[in-house]
Amino acid sequence: MTKETSPFRPALVIGLIVAGLVSFAAFVMLLSWGGQAGGRSGGRGTALSVAAIGFKGLVNLTDQFYETGLIRSGDQLYTDDLVVVALEPQTERSEVERLLNQRYDRPTVLILPKWDVIRDPERRGWVRSLGPDLGGAGERLLGEGAEVEILTARQSRGRTRGYDILAGLSVPVPASAQIIEGDGLEPLLTTASGDILVGRYGDHPLYVVADPDLLNNHGIADPDRARAAVQMLAAMTPDDSGPILFDLTINGYGGGRSLLRTILEPPFLAMTLALIAAAFLAGLHGAVRFGPARPPARAIPFGKAALVENSAGLVRLAHREVRLGGGYAAVVRDDAARAGAAPPNLHDEALEAYLDRFTRPGEPPFSHLANALRSARDRHDLMSAARALFRWKKDLIR
Repeated sequence: MTKETSPFRPALVIGLIVAGLVSFAAFVMLLSWGGQAGGRSGGRGTALSVAAIGFKGLVNLTDQFYETGLIRSGDQLYTDDLVVVALEPQTERSEVERLLNQRYDRPTVLILPKWDVIRDPERRGWVRSLGPDLGGAGERLLGEGAEVEILTARQSRGRTRGYDILAGLSVPVPASAQIIEGDGLEPLLTTASGDILVGRYGDHPLYVVADPDLLNNHGIADPDRARAAVQMLAAMTPDDSGPILFDLTINGYGGGRSLLRTILEPPFLAMTLALIAAAFLAGLHGAVRFGPARPPARAIPFGKAALVENSAGLVRLAHREVRLGGGYAAVVRDDAARAGAAPPNLHDEALEAYLDRFTRPGEPPFSHLANALRSARDRHDLMSAARALFRWKKDLIR
């Protein structure tokens, strides 16, 4: 195969590697933030949505005057700060009960759903209205004793009236206003005829906004309502300086913090980047070779030295070193006999007695050293006796 037609050209391989890395990075990002990314929120009525029924505008507007935040974990609901909760028609009553149990005696604003909508197929994040007929969903979410109703166009005229903490708050009544009645519900903001648009349950800091048009993106497009929305949340805040938090757990954007997301956010992001850089350098080192490749060595080399070394290794593995003392003594005895011109008829003890005559005065004789080598019981004794016998041989040769 020629170089031009090879499918493994360097440019192609590099492109495949880069594409794989980008795809893997995108996959990790989706695993970490996939369910929580995207401010348009699919045309829903949440704090992330830019649709008419959403509350992204309220979050941005409030952030101009107070510290704000988004709640994505159930543990964050135990704060004493004001929490704004946008309910949706698909929200379960059990989820509302769970949230209210966590928010017991803590300032909480519940915004009821009103508009039945569908997504706008032509503009992403927008919706088209099917009418204000979700009052039944609001009654279901609040439980028994709550009645939600839509007023006619004639009844929705005029300006609102504020009471208690919302005293003096006056804005145009929303079109097709949605009102609420219920046991223990005190009016805070009503229509001109006294129908409750915003109420509070008894002495508890639990507020219900029956008509979301007072706070949603469509409603606060009116400057008067935008100003009133900020004043309303400020009046419900226990501390005039905030912060004001917007819950997302009720809308399904909650969940625990995953280990994958943890290592991709500070302060662990620095360590993750360092590990990625180290892996890249290791890969680069393996991809770029300096000089020719070294051929692998033979498992069993050629030559007498390799044969001796392998044999010695087998003896060591078998723990039979001490049994070699007698053989080594015999080898040294034969070499010494040739060096000392011993008579050929001498053998064993007679030959050792003959070799004892070559021992220097004051030194142990050959027979004594040979017996010590033969009787060695461990590796240490064997090595000591072998060295002594080798020194005796050297003295003989000299």
